[in-house]
Amino acid sequence: MYKHGIAAMALAAVLQAPAPAQAQAPSPADSDLATRIGNLEEELALLKRQAEVDKEVAQAGAEKFGTVELGAKGLLVSSPDKNLTFGIRGYLQLDGRAFLSDEDEVNTDSFLARRLRPVLEGTVYRDFSWRLMPDFAGSSTRIFDAHIDYRLKDGLRFRAGKFKPPVGLERLQSATDLFFIERGLPTNLAPSRDLGFQVYGDVIPETLEYQLGVFNGVADLGNGDGDDDDRKDIAARVFTHPFRRSDLLLLQGLGLGIGGSFGDRIGSPTRSNLKPILGDYRSPGQQAIYRYRAGSAANDDATFAANTVYADGQHSRIYPQAYWYYNTVGVLTEYARTSQEVHRGTSTAKLEHDAWQVALSWSLTGEDVNFKGGVRPARRFAPASGDWGAWQLVVRTGGIDFDDASFPVYSDPARSVTEAQSSGIGLNWYPNENIEILLDYDYTTFDGGAAGGADREAEQALFTRFQFRL
Repeated sequence: MYKHGIAAMALAAVLQAPAPAQAQAPSPADSDLATRIGNLEEELALLKRQAEVDKEVAQAGAEKFGTVELGAKGLLVSSPDKNLTFGIRGYLQLDGRAFLSDEDEVNTDSFLARRLRPVLEGTVYRDFSWRLMPDFAGSSTRIFDAHIDYRLKDGLRFRAGKFKPPVGLERLQSATDLFFIERGLPTNLAPSRDLGFQVYGDVIPETLEYQLGVFNGVADLGNGDGDDDDRKDIAARVFTHPFRRSDLLLLQGLGLGIGGSFGDRIGSPTRSNLKPILGDYRSPGQQAIYRYRAGSAANDDATFAANTVYADGQHSRIYPQAYWYYNTVGVLTEYARTSQEVHRGTSTAKLEHDAWQVALSWSLTGEDVNFKGGVRPARRFAPASGDWGAWQLVVRTGGIDFDDASFPVYSDPARSVTEAQSSGIGLNWYPNENIEILLDYDYTTFDGGAAGGADREAEQALFTRFQFRL
């Protein structure tokens, strides 16, 4: 820049100099000035060419290496034209469970790795994307998500692979964004993961969305890796934010929808080809509270078949759902009903179970809350400066009711409850957007479920969770 300035000043001085009154031989001083100007022009041209070469080298390096970004949302690698991207993120959840006043010792206090899930995902030429999410928690590794997506336009997208069927509202919410450590009772009646094909999109951006898919079909709370029969399930969901674009700030965060599924499930009670295709249902403390009857290992084949309940006919689910978020307050509610035709021996029945819940959250430190993304602290935890992250208070109530026609033929009244009512309260701490520490208490009462027709002992579950996500 210094050399450029000298050259410019020299040229300006020459151009502004008055023309000589008459032609005369140049003086030695004029010849020296012309020589210096010529040298400066040569240097200026060299500098300009060097800048062009530096730019070409930089572009060549970018084309060779692309870009790598590491931030609060993980590692992202992309090509210079952004046509190819590859991201790595994930989360781990380390839980503690304690059951208070457990006089019958039906529950076990424990520490456990609830979820250990790396998430690999990327895009291919912008409109294609993919996601792979295994889980290493527990005694075996299992794939939870593995799908490929294509976006023709915002209102018409396609997904194929293993993913969450579009039914339950809280089930569709990420495990990292839940109000409580464990999902509520209605999630018992929703499918967890299934293999299938789905069409989805936003009919009206940020206002009306839909999902429609065909799946193998799984039991309530099921996570399928294959198919048990030739029949398939149809699942669909419509969800709208009717006031998202209005001037009514109080209602902009209101979302209303309904999801459901329909299909046939045909099982088998034989020992060599046992396919009950029926779910087990759990309390907020993740303890089994309702199971269908099944033959024991000590039974001969005929007795085993006679004592085993299996799916034999239509299976449907219906899920009205809603949420509302406004600044620091959030509410999530849903109702669920599942209907399944079952068979045992010479008996058949159509059993219907239903559940509901209402959950509320309040950000005590003033952060906005939403359905996706959890709570992001306005100030990260830094005791030296008096910053303590974000704090959130949550409360929940809900219930589940199992069909009275289940007992005693299809479910053992000494082991399965007829009804459960649960209430809970929790405190969530977010030191920063990557770390979350939760403390929950759930109190659940039961009708039935104990010997002699007595009520099962109430469950008092105290949970803790340490969560890291990227």
